[in-house]
Amino acid sequence: MNQTATLNCRDNFQRMMSGQPYQQVPMHIEATPPILDRIEQHTGTRNPAAAFHLDAEALVLPYPDLTAQWHEGYRRVLDVHLPDDAIIDANGVATQIPPDGSTGEAYHFSQMLYPLATAQSVDQLEQLPFPDFSAWCQQTNDEVAARIDAIHQAGRVAMAPLECTVFERSWYSRGMGNLFMDLADGNPIGDWLLDYHMNRSIALARQCVSLGCEVVRLGDDVGSQKGMLVSPEFWRQHLKPRLVKVIEAIRTAQRGPCYVFYHSDGDIREIIDELIEIGVDILNPMQPECMPVPQIIEQYKDRLAFWGMIGTQTTMPFGSPVDVRCAVRALVNIARNGARLVLAPTHVLEPDVMWQNIEALVECDRGLK
Repeated sequence: MNQTATLNCRDNFQRMMSGQPYQQVPMHIEATPPILDRIEQHTGTRNPAAAFHLDAEALVLPYPDLTAQWHEGYRRVLDVHLPDDAIIDANGVATQIPPDGSTGEAYHFSQMLYPLATAQSVDQLEQLPFPDFSAWCQQTNDEVAARIDAIHQAGRVAMAPLECTVFERSWYSRGMGNLFMDLADGNPIGDWLLDYHMNRSIALARQCVSLGCEVVRLGDDVGSQKGMLVSPEFWRQHLKPRLVKVIEAIRTAQRGPCYVFYHSDGDIREIIDELIEIGVDILNPMQPECMPVPQIIEQYKDRLAFWGMIGTQTTMPFGSPVDVRCAVRALVNIARNGARLVLAPTHVLEPDVMWQNIEALVECDRGLK
């Protein structure tokens, strides 16, 4: 490590990822709205990257608001009448916020509605207002470029947040069981949805990388607490080939150093070698409750970087500030031994994380070299 050079966060991150002397172990934090409320109360900003001088910041993409079109399309094509207060994203994924007071401090929780559950044919899907993201990207290049430049001007790495790359967005609208049955039975609806979201991810990744994003965050949750959520064979047949195409598009479009980040919760040890094979650079979140973090880092540190490792099922909500500092110190020591790390909670911080633990996380990392 370089104890004397002063680096901005972006340079520090790039040095860590490329195996050069760095100033401190990079850190990242993402949080739910109730935690963002607390961050704003204590720091004056809801942006954790600005509040805590973090090394990277996720780009907020200006997705089109197609709420009215989706309501009309679901009624007309599928005879599905969603609640008036349903939140529908650009891809047609629909959720509903539970009644006030029913979730306590976790007011951000929402219920999935699965509006495509009754779809019977690809023809019906093609009548719905799925946006053409290739055309949309051409229309928004200037706006996205300005947002990336603002992150760079702040001295931080710009990240393209493209998790839920293929699998999750497909089942978010169709229902997981329905999607599994589609793929098992050869119903073309399943492949149509996976291909649509693959092409969406390709278009967005190309745009973000060509405009200067240094990290592309891909991923789908395919792990459970004690092993794969789907079989490795299912992943190889349906998800891996599509992920390959997204990564190939990134490599073709990148104009400088760019790191492919892959997110999956749970224990995904059965596919780590194959993720490396297809071009993944950074594995996230490395949940200590699910996988032996030091062992995996030692095994793969010459081929992978790692992002996460501070448990949000254990240490952050239920540990003390001393426990948080111990976890940070352990990871800093692993980095000193040659591993490339970004220190972060393994998922978003939920309302049960006390402020003192957030302070301990940030202050301990920023105090260690």
